[in-house]
Amino acid sequence: MFNRFSITATFLTLIVIGSYVIQFYFNLGYNLSSNASDWVEFSDYTGGLINPILSFMSLILLIKSLNLQNKANNDLRLEIKLNQKHELLRSFETYFFGLIEAQRVAFSTFKLDFPKKNGDKSLNGVCAIQELEDQIEIIRRSNGTNLDISEFIELIDKDERIYSSIRIFYNIVKMISERLSNSNGFNSISRKNQYQTLINFTEFSQFRLVLLSMQFIDCPPAKYLNSNSEFISVLRELGIEGELY
Repeated sequence: MFNRFSITATFLTLIVIGSYVIQFYFNLGYNLSSNASDWVEFSDYTGGLINPILSFMSLILLIKSLNLQNKANNDLRLEIKLNQKHELLRSFETYFFGLIEAQRVAFSTFKLDFPKKNGDKSLNGVCAIQELEDQIEIIRRSNGTNLDISEFIELIDKDERIYSSIRIFYNIVKMISERLSNSNGFNSISRKNQYQTLINFTEFSQFRLVLLSMQFIDCPPAKYLNSNSEFISVLRELGIEGELY
């Protein structure tokens, strides 16, 4: 770029000097003066014509230089933002998989106690959730309402083990929404991918417990999950829609 403008400035200077040589030496037949004062006056006059051209070219070069500097600064700012985004993502992934592990450990101790009329038994983990689903099916066959099922869940979950399970899942969903927000440089696609990862890494029976809680339990975590449009859209994409029980 600088070579191009330097050549242009030199070319314009030669045109100015050449025009005077052609006009006065060739056309008018003037001879070269041997008087030093004439050459001084000529140089002053020529300089007066050429200097504005050189000043203009210098201004253009300065503007071009500033544009290049601004571009370099923009590239640097973009690189800094990308580095910050990568750091946020690494920090998020560490926390994300840590919470998934905490969810897995918590579910390993999950237990429900069923009263006499419902079998009078204590079951753990997958068996507890399967029995809960069976009892809900029995209530449905007896024309039980959502309220009847909610009261039954409250009866067998006096120690709030179901609530604790959905609360961990809710905290992970909320973390995805907040840490991968648009203001942090992420978008809905990034968040939806993480919601899918969360679902895939959650025990299937535990995930069914979350869906069950969203349908029957009136608590802040369940309300949040039901109101999170992006999370709900992921469920719909997976074919999970409406009341499952």
